[in-house]
Amino acid sequence: MLLQEDGIIEMASVACLAAVVLGAGAASALWGLRAPLVVAGLIGFIELMDETSFGSRIFGFQPPALYGGGELDGFHDLLILAYRLLHDVDRSLAWLWVGLLLAASLGIMMFALTQLLNGIRNRRSGLTDHVLLFLHIGFIGLAQVIDIATASNALSAVEEMFEFNASLALVFYVAQQAHRSWAESTARLSS
Repeated sequence: MLLQEDGIIEMASVACLAAVVLGAGAASALWGLRAPLVVAGLIGFIELMDETSFGSRIFGFQPPALYGGGELDGFHDLLILAYRLLHDVDRSLAWLWVGLLLAASLGIMMFALTQLLNGIRNRRSGLTDHVLLFLHIGFIGLAQVIDIATASNALSAVEEMFEFNASLALVFYVAQQAHRSWAESTARLSS
């Protein structure tokens, strides 16, 4: 119940993603459009739609069938579809696809951690302020690798935790960017 599909952790992820969309929208309305808030809001909306199967479970409609079984009820299913099609062509191509997704996800996580260390050492760059967004993308990538490559219940729980961690990182990113928008707006009004 805690870590299963539609369990408590997944519902917490949905709540976080809804907070991202609402928070990014509210901050943009109050303090003006900023690219980081718009990007985070769009990512949050896309992932919210993905997590809720585009509303199919809420509104009761049937999503189309997915090649090889299951339903095409989220963007992540496109990655699964690519895996299945590559698997039909050549099994090693399918595992190459999974390996590339894993390498990209780990690479993004390492990049984010490098930017975090640079910020701690006062060697900030323009990307240092977006560490949470990079961590979000890395966590989502790791969750997708697990979703594509395994059918294990234990690893499905890990996938749900990665998705929850990703949604939390995005919530904090929106809060960080909203605070920055508020501070800049306040500074403009004081001067």
